[in-house]
Amino acid sequence: MKSFISRKIKEISFLLSLLFFFSGTDFVFAGDIFAECGGDFQVFLEKAKNHAQKKGVSKKSISKALKFTKFNKKIIEMDRKQKSFKMSFMDFSGRAINKYRLVNGKKNIKKYSNVFEQANRLFGVPAEVITAFWAMETDFGAVQGEFHTLSSLATLGFDCRRPELFQPEFIAAIQLVERGDIDAEKTTGAWAGEIGQVQMLPKDIFEFGVDANGDGKVLLKKSAEDAIMTAANLIGHMGWVESEPWLDEVSLKENFAWQLAGFGRSRTLREWKKLGVKLRQGDFLEKQDRKATLLLPQGRYGPAFLAYRNFEIYLKWNDSFIYTVTAAHLAKRLKGEKKYQHKNPEGILKIESMMLLQNMLQKRGYDVGKVDGILGAKTRQSVRKLQILYGLPADSWPNLELLERLSN
Repeated sequence: MKSFISRKIKEISFLLSLLFFFSGTDFVFAGDIFAECGGDFQVFLEKAKNHAQKKGVSKKSISKALKFTKFNKKIIEMDRKQKSFKMSFMDFSGRAINKYRLVNGKKNIKKYSNVFEQANRLFGVPAEVITAFWAMETDFGAVQGEFHTLSSLATLGFDCRRPELFQPEFIAAIQLVERGDIDAEKTTGAWAGEIGQVQMLPKDIFEFGVDANGDGKVLLKKSAEDAIMTAANLIGHMGWVESEPWLDEVSLKENFAWQLAGFGRSRTLREWKKLGVKLRQGDFLEKQDRKATLLLPQGRYGPAFLAYRNFEIYLKWNDSFIYTVTAAHLAKRLKGEKKYQHKNPEGILKIESMMLLQNMLQKRGYDVGKVDGILGAKTRQSVRKLQILYGLPADSWPNLELLERLSN
């Protein structure tokens, strides 16, 4: 999946795949390795051919697929220099949730209302949730990527960095060629192999693809109907709970106990209400025993949200915290809610300052993960612990004041 940031490849396995068959062809699994990485690329393709045959793919389809599969050095370069996420939530969401997406998102919900109604009926996923992903990934199909899909997956499967992930995806892509869902010569997508209007990898398309328009194929590049239903099927199998919320904007008191925010510290709505948490729109009228996690994507002066168990599906789709909160809020905006409120939060530290902060935290025994200038989950947790130690509001948002305290 691809948007303003490079999406980290999904690594999702489903028990249901154990029971899945399509026209007698076995499904492939993440640990399904058929060749050692590196070496000779033609030898790799020959092993892929043999493996695909064992999976039940015809020689004709395999030959068609491999005919157009080439090693692409640029794919390796893209993989090595992936752009990490360095924007703040408000900067990113301000760009991602724009007028074009809001207007066209609502138009598409109306245009494909019958498809969305069917998706909701079969999989329990609201139209706004699917449409937000559709917008974030490709601007409703406008930007789908120009890399030859089979070559991308073969190159990454041949490479030694993540062969266990991409070799099965390459075989799945060959299976899709046989099924007629992708064109061996012409199908293009993201550099990491994601295809179509909702940017899905071949294994997910193979297992969860839905022919919504009845043409006998799952064409995620061309058919909005297929893309909508396939996304709904995947989201449903990820664990989406029908008729439950995913995200609500809330307001907090000035003297709120900020250290209560963050993953792993969920509470019931009843408990949050006692702590002074208020919904921006409405009140906690129902299901007060429902659990939720308080999220502060840009500290105590930024927007605040309660995330429910359906929010976990966003993290399965894309594990970037900023992306997921943005996608979830975009879905709420498409549903008719207003833009989030905020005070005047400090911007995100520059990369050099963030790396300096991470280095100093690391020297003091905090686990920040990789020192890379990125505000990831481990850095946020370390900042929170240090803020508590210093008696500062523990909102997990690093700023220059904290950096100066550490320096002194």
